[in-house]
Parts: sequence; C-alpha cells; structure tokens
Amino acid sequence: MKRKFNILLCIFIMIANSSNKIYAKTDIPDYLRVGLIQYYEHVTSITLNNTTLIMGYEVKGGWVKEHMFTSETGYLFQPYTHFILISDQIYNTYEEALEQVQILRQQGFKAYVGSSTSSVWRVFIGDPKTKAEAQNILEQVGTASSLNFQIASDNGLRTMMVLSSLETVIFDNAILHSQFMTMDTTYGAPVLDLGERRYREKVEIGRYNDKGLTVVNVIDLEQYLYGVVPAEVGASWPIEALKAQAVAARSYALYDTINNTSNHIYDVCDTTGSQVYKGFDIEKDTTNEAIDLTKHQLIYFGDLLVYSCFFSSSGGHTENSENVWSGTVPYLKGVPDIYETSPEKKPWVKEITATEIRDCLGRYDVYIGDIVDVVPLDYTDAGRVLNLRIVGTQGEHILTKETIRRYLNLYGRKFEVIKQGYQPKRKLTAMNAFDQSNEISINQMYVTSDSGQTNCLHDLEEQLIVISGNNIDNVPLIAGKDNTFIFVGQGWGHGVGMSQCGAKGMAYAGFNYKEILEYYYTGVEVR
Repeated sequence: MKRKFNILLCIFIMIANSSNKIYAKTDIPDYLRVGLIQYYEHVTSITLNNTTLIMGYEVKGGWVKEHMFTSETGYLFQPYTHFILISDQIYNTYEEALEQVQILRQQGFKAYVGSSTSSVWRVFIGDPKTKAEAQNILEQVGTASSLNFQIASDNGLRTMMVLSSLETVIFDNAILHSQFMTMDTTYGAPVLDLGERRYREKVEIGRYNDKGLTVVNVIDLEQYLYGVVPAEVGASWPIEALKAQAVAARSYALYDTINNTSNHIYDVCDTTGSQVYKGFDIEKDTTNEAIDLTKHQLIYFGDLLVYSCFFSSSGGHTENSENVWSGTVPYLKGVPDIYETSPEKKPWVKEITATEIRDCLGRYDVYIGDIVDVVPLDYTDAGRVLNLRIVGTQGEHILTKETIRRYLNLYGRKFEVIKQGYQPKRKLTAMNAFDQSNEISINQMYVTSDSGQTNCLHDLEEQLIVISGNNIDNVPLIAGKDNTFIFVGQGWGHGVGMSQCGAKGMAYAGFNYKEILEYYYTGVEVR
C-alpha cells in the first residue's frame, strides 16, 4: 500500500497537529463510502448484471426502500444530459407514476417514471436536445394531458436506468442520491454484479457534476475489510499475520474516513490511493475469519486512533515518518525488521540510463542537461537514501525523501548505486572458530540453509543479502555499465508503519497479532 506523495504530505501535517480524541465502538460509522475508481470512475455507462434490484435512499442514517425492479437482461445506467420535462404532480409510489407514464406513451410522448427524492416520484418527458425543442413538447403535452410540467436543463447529476426497450427510469439525484441493493445471492450473501467485479451491500451510481458515471460502494466497515485484507496480503499466510493486517486495515480505513477533508464523494477508494479493495470475489475463508476474530478492534496511541500505514516489505528496517514525509509522528518510528526473511517481493535491481534519468526529471520540470552522475548524499539510520544528488552538464538537482522514489519510479529507497567502472567485491572477510579473520573469495564461500541445503555464494547473480542484529543489508554483485546507473536495492514501498512481510515472518516466529502491531507502531495499544 502506498499513498501519493502530495496526499501524504497533507496527511502528516494533519497528524502532527491533530488533537482528535477517539473512539468508542459507538463512534464507528454505520457504513463507508468506497469509491470504485479503478474500473468505474467517469465512465459512459454501467451495467448491473442482476435479476433483482432494490432502489432506495439513505435518509437520516437509515436506508429507505423505494421500489424493487426485476429484469432478465440486467440494468444499464447512463448519464442523462438533455433537457427534460418534469411534472408538478407528485406520486408516492413508482406504480402510481407508471400509470401516468403509460398514458403519455400511448399518446406518443417519450415518458419515463422519475424519482426526485425519497417517496417523491414524478413523470418525466424527454429527450429534447434544446430548450426550444423542450418548449415545443411542453405545448404539445399541455393540450394532451391534465398534468403540468416544468422544463429543466441538465443538473449535472441526473442519470437514467434502462431495464428494457419499454422501461426506463430517471433519477434526479439533486436532493438525495439513489442507491441499489439486490436479492440475488452468492453463497448466501446478496451480491451486486458490475461485470469486472462484484460487491456486497449497496452501490450508488451517480454523475456528481460530471458527464460520466462513478460508482460508490456503500458498505459496512467489517464487510469492506473482507475485500481488502486478501487484496493486501496472501490468504495462506499465518492467521496472526492476517489478524494484524485486519486490525491495521480497519484502523487505516476509519482514520481515513474520519479525517477526510477532500471534496471526494467517497471516504476511501479501492486503489493504493487508500488501500486496495477488490470486492466480493477476492474474499477468502481465512481472511474473513481473521477479520471476524478481531471485529471492532483498533490501534490507539493513548486516546488517539493511529494512522496505521503499512507497506509490502522494508528490506530489514522500517523508517521514521519524518524521513519519508514531512511530519514527525511518535508512533511511526523505524524498527529492525529482521524477521522479514522471505518477502513476497524479492530484492530488486533497476537499470536506468542517463537519458532516462534526464527524461524522468523533465517530467517534473527539472532540466539540468545530460546526466553525468548520481550520488547518494545521506542515508537514514534504517539505510534508506535521504538525499540523492543528480549531476548534469548544466547544473545539478537534489532529490529528497520520497521524491527519489517517485521521480525515478523506484520500488524503494534502500539501495546502492552502481556506476560505470564499478567491479563487485569478489572477497569477503570471514571469521573462523578461533576468532581469526581471513579474506575468502566468494567462489570459495558456502552458506547452509535451515534445511541443510548448501549453496555456493558465487551462484548469486545480483546481490548478497546479509542479516545483522538490527538490519538486513545487501552487497551488490553487479558490475557497472556504460552510460547507465544501476540501483541495487531491497524493500518495496515507503517503509513507514507495518511491514506486511515482516508481520508474516513474526507470525511464523510465534508472535501474536497484538504483539506484531505493537512492535511496528511504537507505544500503541490494540483494543
């Protein structure tokens, strides 16, 4: 999981100055609004592949059912952007409005049932492209019907749902946004099918002052986590690691929701901009069990709910928040991560030519000519590059903290730079049983695994990983190349908070989920 830099910059300023006290169980929101932006943001149409669809509204914290639709072919949602005629007359039910619609259709008008808000149904007539055309239709319907109509232009919110060639419903969405549930079940759970993915509970399909449609999944926090935890970690991991991820993800989502100051229509989204959420189809029994076993449990620093950020792997040591973003947060301190011995994403090597680095900087309006050198200036105590000097023929530029990773598209900042002319170490110093040290060629050194398997070190092609008491370091085994800078590193992500692969290693070592969380987040309590 990773945040975009500019978002995190604001978040950490907010954390550093936050005084919010929280949170009793009763303070947990009834539901989250999850923006399904990976597949369903600003799109021209949405299809719900269900046979039943229950439409309703969120009214004063409760959900009010308005009508249940049935369809053999699914439900097609589209933006409605034309002028429209809206009846002054109000009907309490869909059926009452439909009677009037059928009469108008028989008279040749394109009439639709329309929903304005909870328990307010009207008759709509479309689809005039211009106000003059709408005025003409208004005059015609005035002589053919006793109903009174007003002309309305596009309100930036209106949508239409097509059930069949004979049945289309308009949703005004100006006061309340329509939401949808289903009676269609999979393994006993009602599931809404959007094609690419399926989701529990409710969806809201709206325009939100946009030409395209965006979908929001309105869902209970615990059921939301069912689609998060297996998207973030492996469902086959030990249960204590899964429980740690469940509590961290719950705290993260709740913190994000309560402290959301953006203008988004949702609290969290389904990408790494928040945390990955893939809905119903990714759910696993093991991760659902971990969520259920930790239900409502959160991470606190005193009386404060923590910003429980996490990431894939640290490469041996997590990082202080101030070395990654802008704010110093007392519970986000770097700790040794020596149980992270089997990361899901292995140590990495990335070759970037001088021309590619020049182009990377250019995308951020940094122009220093042709690149001639890349020099790490400072390292954090955890081993990450803090400042990276890029030297060009027309000047130099220093990248700091996460701009290093962002500008150069690196997996992490725990790396060494291999340059033209570099030759890897072929000898290492080893200590024998008599405390005597000797230099030995890598070709003559062997390592033995826990299972007793022996391998020669020279079989390693890229880097040698060395585990110490408080970190995991690397020795590059790659020779330099002309006009190329080779970044030899380990760790994936920003490095702040909980290492997911480190949590897995701690669980295998016998630590429980509370011990894992209280290790990665300094001075906290899980309750």
